[in-house]
Amino acid sequence: MNHSLITKISNTQLINQLVFFDEEKKFFLMQYIPEDAKEKKRVDEVLIIYTDLVEKIISENNEDSFNSMVLIGSQVTLQYTDDGFEEMYTIVFPHRADPSKNWISFLSPMGLQLLMTRINESYEFKVPSGHIGVRIQGIKYMNCGDIDK
Repeated sequence: MNHSLITKISNTQLINQLVFFDEEKKFFLMQYIPEDAKEKKRVDEVLIIYTDLVEKIISENNEDSFNSMVLIGSQVTLQYTDDGFEEMYTIVFPHRADPSKNWISFLSPMGLQLLMTRINESYEFKVPSGHIGVRIQGIKYMNCGDIDK
């Protein structure tokens, strides 16, 4: 598949995400975070920043932009700083999450922390047992961020 076709498909996928969040975000948040107003507000704020960044990536219209930060639909390779172990996750919409494939919802605690991280940068993530240091080793937009159910 040539690069311009990949870019076009990726652009279409990201535009679909923007349309979805523009039209369905309120219902989506009520569906997945029905009881916790504070968490709903936090996720809404993350999604506002996310959609702004996605608009920027679409306007740049090049393949490197799709792989510069973790998006919904990205495959991300993490390296844990304490032991050097690497693990790969794909960030997806909640209905596509599949732990057996390491497909995690962007709404999960790890998914929200990975969203919008950048390649070759280190982060400290909050986990139930405390904090864990990771370095983003690789990002590849996989077009797995579809919104159809």
